[in-house]
Amino acid sequence: MTCGDVDRLMTPFIDDTCSAADRAGILAHLEQCRDCRARAEAESTARHVLQAHAAVARTLGVSPPWWRPRVFRLGRPTLPMAPPVLLVGAIVVAAAFGWWLQPTPVTAVGIITDSFCNGRHGQFTREFAVSESECTLGCIARGAEFVLVTDTGVYRIRNQEMPQLPTFASQRVKVDGTMADGAIVVQQLAAADAGHAQ
Repeated sequence: MTCGDVDRLMTPFIDDTCSAADRAGILAHLEQCRDCRARAEAESTARHVLQAHAAVARTLGVSPPWWRPRVFRLGRPTLPMAPPVLLVGAIVVAAAFGWWLQPTPVTAVGIITDSFCNGRHGQFTREFAVSESECTLGCIARGAEFVLVTDTGVYRIRNQEMPQLPTFASQRVKVDGTMADGAIVVQQLAAADAGHAQ
């Protein structure tokens, strides 16, 4: 039996689930091969440690996960790749993830209003005899947030503390900023032309 054969059969050997013929071949190989014998001893130790942890977990009333010793691949890498390849792969994945999370530049035209009314002030302006701007600022004072209502949707404004927002309450504006997670970080805010479409 070769080292490769022993490596392939190590888990069944340690778990005592291999055939009698395989067990005899592995034992004969282990008598002659110091490296395979050291690996078998290490994996057997790992199995006993895992069994001990599982016994403690059962005593505490927790269902233990069942790991097999080969999960550890003692003395060997767990993946068939060299560490530098894994490091480069991790860097590429992290860079791609960072690029994906990068805020998207956005220019939008819409009306600055509040998250309670979303631009539909009709009932409140009639009932309380206030302007749309007063309705927006009143809702903000009661805990609403400034939002931008465009032809395509309602967008939360992330930087609520921007001093120009109350000035432009219920007005049509052009917003330049960045979009992330469905919210706009406003960088510039200006009155929009009447004929400016989004």
